[in-house]
Amino acid sequence: MATSAWFSMSVHALALLSQNRDGYSSSFVASSVNTHAVFLRRVLKRLVEVGLVETREGRDGGYRLAKLPEEILLSDVYKAMEMDRALAPSPAEPNPLCPVGSGMPTVFDAIAMEAEQAILETLQRYTVADVAKGAISAGILSQ
Repeated sequence: MATSAWFSMSVHALALLSQNRDGYSSSFVASSVNTHAVFLRRVLKRLVEVGLVETREGRDGGYRLAKLPEEILLSDVYKAMEMDRALAPSPAEPNPLCPVGSGMPTVFDAIAMEAEQAILETLQRYTVADVAKGAISAGILSQ
């Protein structure tokens, strides 16, 4: 299972890859994400496994999008990263003799599932193309 950091790095990498049909090297993508290329290659490997990214071998090798950026929904990226649930249950085992403790796992799980569904519904409204366009606009405005 991945963390939210994997998701945000994946979205960043995909948005960058959307800027060049021929793609980029993992080192170039890692420099944009500002992380180590070895770690980023693990993230990119997962994106390759689920068919969002393709690799090119050889001296001019690298990564490129396997689909158009307008076709890649952020909800698909979220699912591909096999994210931990946004609201994880407590690692402590509630006291079954307590009226609140005995029912807490059931109630919390229902709320967590509802929150997860809301996240997916929100992410379904955005594509990699939307993120790239927004990031470029925000970058221009901040300069």
